[in-house]
Amino acid sequence: MSCQRMISLVLLVFLLLNIVENEAASFPFSCPTLSGVCRKLCLPTEMFFGPLGCGKGFLCCVSHFL
Repeated sequence: MSCQRMISLVLLVFLLLNIVENEAASFPFSCPTLSGVCRKLCLPTEMFFGPLGCGKGFLCCVSHFL
């Protein structure tokens, strides 16, 4: 019984690590997909969409939606 619990625990940990590792890659939206530009600060005419695929300290700024 203890062996089955250990195998189940190891399998669960492996699956969780795999999900966490691929989470960013599986997210369907990124700044280029929204026709956005990564900037430190968005212009007043642009909409702010967070860091979607931009580097650390940069924001995704989208001027218009199509």
